[in-house]
This record gives sequence, C-alpha cells and structure tokens, in this order.
Amino acid sequence: MRLRLALRSARVVLGGGVVVATAVAAAAAGGDPFRPSDEVLARPSRDHVFGTDELGRDVLVRILHGGQTALEVSLPPAFFAAAVGIVVGLAGGYFGGLLDEVLLKVTELVLIVPRFLLALVAAALFGGHLWVIALVLGLTFWPHTARLVRAEAIALRERPFVEAAHSVGAADARILVRHLLPFAVPIVVVNGSFQMGQAVLIESGLAFLGLGDPNKVSWGAMLAGAQSYLGIAWWTSVFPGIALGLLVLAVNLVGDGLADVWSLRSTTSGRRRPAGELVIPERT
Repeated sequence: MRLRLALRSARVVLGGGVVVATAVAAAAAGGDPFRPSDEVLARPSRDHVFGTDELGRDVLVRILHGGQTALEVSLPPAFFAAAVGIVVGLAGGYFGGLLDEVLLKVTELVLIVPRFLLALVAAALFGGHLWVIALVLGLTFWPHTARLVRAEAIALRERPFVEAAHSVGAADARILVRHLLPFAVPIVVVNGSFQMGQAVLIESGLAFLGLGDPNKVSWGAMLAGAQSYLGIAWWTSVFPGIALGLLVLAVNLVGDGLADVWSLRSTTSGRRRPAGELVIPERT
C-alpha cells in the first residue's frame, strides 16, 4: 500500500528515476577513466560527447565512473546507520529506564562530533580510501536515525495494540519486530535518503580538497582539476557539476516525496498526531 502511494508521487518517481539511471549507467560504465590521450581539452564532439580534460581523458567516461564512486560511498553508510539506529532507537525507546539514558548519552556524544571535520581528519591520517570515508559516515550517521526511531518507540509503547500483545504473553523481541519496527521503517527510509545525499557531498568535498581516494574517480576531484580551465574548457567543470547536483537533488526529492506521501512531516499547527502517524522533522 505504501509503495503504491509512493509511486504516485511525482517527486519520488522523478528522483528515483535519476538514481536508478545513475546506478545503471555506473554499472555499465566501460573504458579506462584514467587513460590519457593526445586530445587535450577537446571540445564535446561525436568521439567525446562531453569532451576531454587537461590530460585528454574522456569526461563522460569519468563521470560514469564517478557515479560508481558516489553510490559506493553513500549506500553502505545509509544501510549501516539504518541498522544501528533501529536497534538503538527501539531498545532505548521501548525499554526506557537506565538503558535508555545510557544509549541517549552515547547517541548525543556521537551526534555533537563535526562529521565533515572528522572525515577530513580520518582521510588525512589514513588516506581518502572509500572504505575509510564510508566507515566514518556510517559511524556518524546512526545517531540521528536512532533519535527518530526512539521518539517513535516512546510514542507507540503505550498504545493499546502493544498492551494487547503484552496481555497475551508476547515476548519483548516479538513486540519490537512485529509491532514497532513496521512503524519505524518509513522514517528510517526517508532519513536514509537524505543521508545518501550528505554522503555524496562529503566525499566530493574531500576529493575537491585532494583527500579523496586516488584509485577512484570522484566528481569532486574532477571539479578541482577543472578550476584552472574554467575560461577555456567549460565542459570540464559543467558536466561533473551537473552530475553531482542531479544526484544529490534526486535523493532529496525521493526523501521529500516519501515524507509527504507517508505523512511524516512535523507540523506547527498544534494538531495532535493520529494514532500511528510518524513524524520526521523538517530538513534545514
């Protein structure tokens, strides 16, 4: 039912289409993105649709491989954050007490760490390998997910259907998985889509500063290399910039669309939430 509603949203369909197209194009990407040629800074043509860069490398081939990098650095942290956030949030919100206090303090401790600064330091110390960036992002993404899930668990643990499950002798684990988890999944999916966009921007920012993975093509590194040729080779910066902007916009469109379709928006109107309605804060 929720999937059917999501497919009726223009933003979800448009954004999801761009993400799927990026994944398909990245999976089908061929050629060596690091192979130089004598056609230095060649304009877009039939042989090189997006032109070539300062080393004669095909810009289109590099953009497609950059899509692979963007997906590789955004999907694992989002899934990791979702898994950890669900476990921590449900456990703390449902059981409460000392366990909730301890988990909440740990969550807040990780939440105050500047994410980009931590990624910058980790890349400088251990190299800008994708697994390093993805690990840092995964370890810093989960607290926000955990807080959202915890809020839902607190709101739902006193609901009549939870009390009914207790009355028939259902175990806590069964209640968490069968009754609370389904309410948490939509909010986790929406939040995960926003985190994917953040991951792509952080990786691109590190690559732009020269701290990206040297063995991977990054749109940020392409933009950094194009700075010296803005006046004579516009295509070396415009096309990677469009690719980066489109992907980030697409994942945010998906998140916005799902939030509206599933009624996850917070409201300032003062109305009470209907039973079981999930709420996600407005993005800033």
